[in-house]
Amino acid sequence: MKGLTVDLVVTGDESAAVAEAVDAVRRGQRVLVVLRSGGPRLVARLRRLCQPAKSQLTVMTNAEVVCVDGVGGVEAVIVRYMRTGRVRGVNTPAFLSCDGSKNRCVSVGT
Repeated sequence: MKGLTVDLVVTGDESAAVAEAVDAVRRGQRVLVVLRSGGPRLVARLRRLCQPAKSQLTVMTNAEVVCVDGVGGVEAVIVRYMRTGRVRGVNTPAFLSCDGSKNRCVSVGT
């Protein structure tokens, strides 16, 4: 399996995560969005919003972040696919967790 390296991993509330991901892609960052659910409409909307730079966007649905780790900062994020239980490591220097109920996002890393 080919390794995945991105500039930012975003997870959490769908609307807040989408907003942060679109902003990061527009700044030229490679972004991975990890969503617990995420139907086809949400994924299509996210891709449409990032259309000019769609190669910079990766979306994983039915997945959850299970670990964020690194020495002196974020280096990797482990994502588990909820249906199969399989895990995938992602190299990244930054992680953003969005909480829609409080309308805020917590950043870890640079």
